[in-house]
Amino acid sequence: MNRGEHQRRIDAEHGVMVGNDPLLILSFRHRDDLADEVTKLGHGVIAARRADGLAQRLSSLNCRLILLDAREAVIEALKAAEQLTARLGPSAVSILLIYDRRDSDYLPAFVDAGVDAMLAAPWQPAELSAALQLARQTVTVGGNHGPGGGQCWWQADREGRHLQIDAASDQQLRDSFPVKSSLRAVVASFGSEDRRRAFAAMRKLRAEGGYAAFVQRVPSGNLPGEFVHHLVLQGNRLAGQVEWSRARQDHTVLRGSDSVTGLMDLSTAVSLVENHVSARQEPLAISLVQLVGLDRYNDDAGFSAGDALLRSVARQLERAVRQEIGGDATVARVGGTRMAVIVPGMHSAGRLDVGLRGFAAALADTTLGPAHSALGIRIATGLIEPGQLVHEMLSRLARRLSAPRALVRELDVEAALAKGQVVIRFQPQYAMDDDSLYGAEALARWVHPKLGEIGGAALFSSATAAGLQREVSAHVWRTALTAVGTWPAALSRVRVALNLTAYDVGDEGFAKRLLAMCDEAGVVPARLAVEVTESATIANFDVANANLNTLREAGMHVALDDFGTGYSGLAWLKQLPVDYIKIDSGFAGDASGAPRDRAVLGGIIELARNLSLDVLAEGVESISQRDQLRAMGCRWYQGFLKAPALDSDDFVHFSVAASG
Repeated sequence: MNRGEHQRRIDAEHGVMVGNDPLLILSFRHRDDLADEVTKLGHGVIAARRADGLAQRLSSLNCRLILLDAREAVIEALKAAEQLTARLGPSAVSILLIYDRRDSDYLPAFVDAGVDAMLAAPWQPAELSAALQLARQTVTVGGNHGPGGGQCWWQADREGRHLQIDAASDQQLRDSFPVKSSLRAVVASFGSEDRRRAFAAMRKLRAEGGYAAFVQRVPSGNLPGEFVHHLVLQGNRLAGQVEWSRARQDHTVLRGSDSVTGLMDLSTAVSLVENHVSARQEPLAISLVQLVGLDRYNDDAGFSAGDALLRSVARQLERAVRQEIGGDATVARVGGTRMAVIVPGMHSAGRLDVGLRGFAAALADTTLGPAHSALGIRIATGLIEPGQLVHEMLSRLARRLSAPRALVRELDVEAALAKGQVVIRFQPQYAMDDDSLYGAEALARWVHPKLGEIGGAALFSSATAAGLQREVSAHVWRTALTAVGTWPAALSRVRVALNLTAYDVGDEGFAKRLLAMCDEAGVVPARLAVEVTESATIANFDVANANLNTLREAGMHVALDDFGTGYSGLAWLKQLPVDYIKIDSGFAGDASGAPRDRAVLGGIIELARNLSLDVLAEGVESISQRDQLRAMGCRWYQGFLKAPALDSDDFVHFSVAASG
């Protein structure tokens, strides 16, 4: 029996996984929502939000139809189409593109990249169904590809009982399943985190229908690796299609393995590194970051307080890595108070080291602060080469861990200012109620000639070490204001947020200098907001209050940034003139997390509401996060759901196109 015949037999017998072979969805911003919609049209789906390894997945799955979602990710989608066609050939895969009408200029490039059919958003369900049928007409079905390349299908009732694995499934995959009589018994044999996510996926299907997925990790046996179960529920039947992979396919699926920090665990991190280095035959940058002095803190404050502090540091490390390093960087807890930062595709240990030492310096002055003076951060960085054992490198880095030191000497801040290496990126901010453009955050970046683009934490830490805090802040503000002053009238209502350091707000003359720069750039203060990091250490609140009140009287708004990550947030709400708070990007994921996480997030938003403060959520990466945060009472948001940080010209083009 061939694959198509087998799939049609499942359709006839069970009324699930309707259609021919399942299609693969690649959606960088809307994966879950799109997978739900396609599943409800009767198609079996395998869904991904990253393009890494996509050609290999298509080959191993005998899947030749891909639904490519370019909405809010047109460049990423175009690169993915080009790579697929180059790897598999133009006739080996059929690509249906869905896109925003404002990106129509890119359509000829997609045609050149091998796209077979296109559908503009928004669409009606019947239009999407017809487009999928059209795309299927060009599909060439391939053969099986090696061990684990087959498929496995299982059926269970709605509650997960009476498990039946289809006889036509790949034998190796069948043999990898625990011998159990029910799906619930199988899931109960998983590791704790895999088990939690599997049951959560099943609950989601029973409540909402559509599509869900979970990962089953099998570290040993005849076919060790990861089994991604793609689930649908139609009527009273729960159906799963199992995809095997030796490599980790989707970073988000495996997050949360460590019970304390929610980070990836050691074994998963080692597998990630080994798979990447082996598959790509290229080095990979990795750092160990250790929080030292926690044992003494545990003795003084208790283990619960110690765990809370470790979670806070982990959350801020993730945020710093996302902002300062970018790319596909991953943070894992590798034991005790040690965390690893893994950056596939980065071949410069120096750049990673600089970015993390900027984080360490900022953390030492904020979250750790004077109340935690016995605590510190140690960092060791290196490159893992092909053929090198991961555990050997981790052991070597552990031996090299040293106390925090000044940033490397080659980071000459004064020269960077003189040579125009310090630039500004603008990340758009949106209103929750109608998704309209509300504002932008101005973010400082250092384009280093040797180390590439470095984030603001390293820049300002280097400025502090060189005694150039005032000069760097003035350069950042002036550069941002000059850019804003050139924006077209269509963006005149966009509010731009400038970041302030603890040094800035404690400097008696800073408010007057900032207002003078506004006059020079022709930017009215009412178009601006200033953001003060909640965890910054402010020595003189009287001076800070006076500065911020001066700016508010001129029309600026004041925001308390990264609320919930430091130790002084409530005190600051009482002592500083704040108009709104920004909740840290790590909290965005809590909107769809465990009940305890949602309760904490809801408490923060309710507190702001009771104080008549608005709330802006950072780090929003999915529609479901946005919708849940909106339901909780957030007014604005920013994050990769809509756009990354852009230079001024790209921001203007993006914003005008989006509003027009």
